Amino acid sequence: MKKILLMLVTLVALCASAQNAVGDWIIHTSFVGNQVTSVAEGHEWVYYLSGSNLFRLDKSTLENEAMTISGDLSDMGIANIYYNSDKDYLVVVYVNSNIDVISSNGSVVNMPEIKNAVMTSSKAINDVTFAPGLMYLATDFGYVVIDDSKMVVKESHLYGEKLSSVAQVGNLLLLTTEDAVYYGKTGKYYEQLESFNVANINDKNGKIRPINDEAFFNVTGWTFRCKITPRGNDEVDFDSKTLYENKATIVQKTKGGFLLSIPSIEEAVKVNEAGSELEIFDTSGEVCSANPEGDGKPWAVGAKGLHQLGSENYFFPNALSFAQPFWMTYNKDRDKLYVSSPTANAFFRTALPSYVNNYDGIAWKNVTPAKAPSTGTYWIEFLPSDPDTYLIAGWTTGLHRVVNDEIVLTYDESNSPMKARSTVLHPITTIDRNGNLWVVQTYENPTQPVMVLPAAKLKQSAVTADDWSLPIVDGLNTGKSQRCILISTKRGNHDIKLFTDGDFQSGVTAWNSSGEVTGRPQQAYFNSFIDQDGLVYSWTYIMCMTEDLNGVVWLGSTEGVISFNPVQMFSGDFRVNHIKVPRNDGTGMADYLMSGIQVNDIAIDGANRKWIATQTSGVFLVSADGTQIIKKFNTTNSPLASNTVYKVCCNPNNNSVYMTTPTGVYEYFSDSSPAESSYSNIYAYPNPVRPEYGGNVTITGMMDNSLVKIADASGNVIRQLKSTGGMTTWDCCDERGEPAKTGVYFVICSRANGGSESVVTKIAVIR
Repeated sequence: MKKILLMLVTLVALCASAQNAVGDWIIHTSFVGNQVTSVAEGHEWVYYLSGSNLFRLDKSTLENEAMTISGDLSDMGIANIYYNSDKDYLVVVYVNSNIDVISSNGSVVNMPEIKNAVMTSSKAINDVTFAPGLMYLATDFGYVVIDDSKMVVKESHLYGEKLSSVAQVGNLLLLTTEDAVYYGKTGKYYEQLESFNVANINDKNGKIRPINDEAFFNVTGWTFRCKITPRGNDEVDFDSKTLYENKATIVQKTKGGFLLSIPSIEEAVKVNEAGSELEIFDTSGEVCSANPEGDGKPWAVGAKGLHQLGSENYFFPNALSFAQPFWMTYNKDRDKLYVSSPTANAFFRTALPSYVNNYDGIAWKNVTPAKAPSTGTYWIEFLPSDPDTYLIAGWTTGLHRVVNDEIVLTYDESNSPMKARSTVLHPITTIDRNGNLWVVQTYENPTQPVMVLPAAKLKQSAVTADDWSLPIVDGLNTGKSQRCILISTKRGNHDIKLFTDGDFQSGVTAWNSSGEVTGRPQQAYFNSFIDQDGLVYSWTYIMCMTEDLNGVVWLGSTEGVISFNPVQMFSGDFRVNHIKVPRNDGTGMADYLMSGIQVNDIAIDGANRKWIATQTSGVFLVSADGTQIIKKFNTTNSPLASNTVYKVCCNPNNNSVYMTTPTGVYEYFSDSSPAESSYSNIYAYPNPVRPEYGGNVTITGMMDNSLVKIADASGNVIRQLKSTGGMTTWDCCDERGEPAKTGVYFVICSRANGGSESVVTKIAVIR
């Protein structure tokens, strides 16, 4: 392109808001009110823990945020939190015995010494207490003392026995186990646990919370106040008094006394050093905390979120409202991710309570229908002609039609050919390319397992059994498996259904309805496949089937991945592609893709690449044909806290990839986005590129497989790139790797198969 043309181009300025760079991760946490275990009001923040997810509220700005490994913390899987009110720092203890200390200014110090210690026994940290200048950690092997002025390990005591709590009370050190309460002098070395004295305290296995130099709380199933009386020879007596026949979840110093949070009696009680009640707060079962430097009004956390007692101003974190996300569906027209909880399936023995949340890229919203199935759900599928309507099935309740987050119609025995067997309906569904609803019931309805509600009838506010069509499909599996899979192909010109009940070595049934919903369609059944080399491909369990952008079906099983053209299933010489990944080591050898790995799910991104979720190895990104492993993410090289990934979902509108795992939802920003039909929506970010930015510039909104040139203001092309789908990235360097100088750079695009070039946007670089 001539230089003069570049100078005459008029570019539309795009307002670039904050964007996530390629390679970024977001951890989407869950907040479940009945899983709140702790809350701590600090001087600046209120911290609260739900399950293993930590949140904090800035008391001055009222900003409510989750704390994760992608932001402030060093690890995942929080076991508990402990607050030092004298020094205003929070101790975060992880399941793997890692420790973070969050100081009063918000900075985080990581202490991985116990986590990294080489031991054959458990290193679990069971409790944390504080003394002037010290932090005591009770562990499964003994106890550790931390110098909290330097945050370094001062002492380690290995006794080979689990300690429930260790605390310094005056000049005594108290240790609790399942069998006894021990005590000894602080500063004295005790080689073994038996070297300590045994206290005359019947209430063992408690948490010790110092009151003063002569008394402490002992929290077991009940809450006790214990007084220390010396009797000579380094021996003491303990006078234990029952305060409450309930467990105080939190014992914290507060203004004028101690606050005991006792959710089981729906109260928090302020007591003095003598244990006398000063004030009782009605908490409705919420967990409470009140800082000694605060206003004395406790902060409480429950189902509605965080608030100060007596206030209806709740702070609910931007998080999922349930603990185990599983199914994912992306509503392209409304640009929202929908996530729901599972019924019993290959991963969960029992059904979990039903929840549906959606995410618009900014905020999570609980959109669970008021009368959702009580025992978990199957996948969500939106009606192609109505983006505000979806179908969701329950194990025993039938199939529910949801409009604007309300159930408006249920399909069951009363208005469909569905049958119940031992209260089970178990409808497996898919919507075909013409908008017809297909339902399969193999166990409950073996004589008529397939039924269809035509598209026109699906839009009706009420239906009868006569509105359904009953095509004849032979050879369907009749097991009661909860692993059933049913898909309808939508690419190309074919209209093929594929079904398996997912049971042990169960086969695949295919039928070609050719757009019809009655009669006996063309059918085929396979209990194994023949691959391109004439070898048998068989499986223990089929876990997923997915159609890619070219109409090829990808099947994941306990024995890896294959792909095939579903149209050819009805031919006499049907072969599958058992995909091989070349080793590229000069041997000419190759390995089967995902050989020996259970594949749980496969999703397709905008460049037709495959994202493969596995049971034990994290997530893999492979090329469109599967012959190249592009990336793999697991617990060693990503924020993933588990190598088990249930489901993966690619955002059809941008480059986000979502994953559900045992520890929640993760979002990764890939280097591919869906291709556009023109260059009218292209933009680059960050823009301008400022001196402190060290990452890549993302250019998105391009047509598929575009050739991209970066030119300076004089029209000199300094770099050539190629888009993946509708996206590419530029490292702000020229072809020689030299950083681009300060200036405005033009992005010139053309189709890979030829065509005219055009300037589509510009990027300002500031050095």
